[in-house]
Amino acid sequence: MEPKSSARRNFLERRAQPLPRRAQMSLTILTLVVLVVATVWAWRSAHLSFSTIDWLPIAIAFAVGAPATLVLKMLEYDAAARLIGSRAGPRRALEVAVISSAANLLPLPGSLIVTTRSLSEQGATYGSAAVASSIPGLAWLGLTAVIGGVSIMIAGSWPIGLAVAAAGIACLAVTGAMFRRTAPLDGRPQLALRIVLIETSWVGLSGFRLWLVLHAIGMAGTPAQVLALAVAGAMSVAIGFFPGGLGVREALIALLSPIINLPLSEGVVLGVIDRVVWITFLSLAALVLVATRARAVAGEPSTTP
Repeated sequence: MEPKSSARRNFLERRAQPLPRRAQMSLTILTLVVLVVATVWAWRSAHLSFSTIDWLPIAIAFAVGAPATLVLKMLEYDAAARLIGSRAGPRRALEVAVISSAANLLPLPGSLIVTTRSLSEQGATYGSAAVASSIPGLAWLGLTAVIGGVSIMIAGSWPIGLAVAAAGIACLAVTGAMFRRTAPLDGRPQLALRIVLIETSWVGLSGFRLWLVLHAIGMAGTPAQVLALAVAGAMSVAIGFFPGGLGVREALIALLSPIINLPLSEGVVLGVIDRVVWITFLSLAALVLVATRARAVAGEPSTTP
C-alpha cells in the first residue's frame, strides 16, 4: 500500500502547482467572454429585468449565506491544521479563508496552493501539507456527489443521479484511506466527525444560497432540486484549472437544470447571480482584512533607531 500512498502524495503535490502564466491568461479571457455572452442570452431568454428581481432573498444571501460560507472555510482550514497535529487560531483561519477563496478565482487550484503553503508554515512538510489540505476538500467532493446524486434521482434522472452518487462513494473511500494514514491517533474519531459535519453543512449552505437566488428570480425550487445543483460546484472544483470554476460551474448548473425540471436559461442566470453575490462579499471581506492588517502594522513600534 506504501507505493499507492506515495503516488497519491506526489499527485497532490503536482496538483498544487499553478498553470503557466500564458495558459492562465488565455483561460481567463476565454472563460470571461463565454460567460458574458451566455449571461446576456440567458437574461434575455428568461425575460428578466432589475425591476422584476426580488432583492430581499439576494440581500439574505449576501448578509447570511456568504458570511456563513466564509465561516465554514475557516473551520475547514482548522480541520486541515488538526490533521497535521496543529491548530489554527481565528485570525489565521480568517486570513487563510479569505486569501484562499480569492486565489481560487484564478485559473489554478488557488485554495489548495494557499492552504498547503500556510500549513507548511505551521511546521508540516510540503507533501504532508498538500495531503492535509486535500482531505477536507475531497470529503466535500464526495459528500456533495452522494447527496447531489440522490437529489438528482429524486428530482429527475435515476441513471445520472446513480452515477454521480457512485462517484461520490468512490471519492469518500479514497478520502477515508488518506485520512487513516494522515490523521493523528489522538482524537481521530472526533476529527473525522468534525470534517463530515463541516462539509455536509457546506453542501446544505450551497443549496440554501441557490434556493434564495431561485426565489429572487421568481421561481420555486424543491430541496432536491437545489441540492442537485450543488453538484455543479463540486464538479467545477474537481476540474480545477478554470478560475474558481468560473464559467464551468455556471455551464454545469445550466446543463443540470433541464434534468431536474428547471429551465436552462434560468439555470445560467442562477449560477451567475450566486457567483456575483459571493465575489462581492469576498471583495469586501478582503478589503476589511487588508485594512485591519495595515492598521495592525501601523500600530507596531518601530525597530529602527
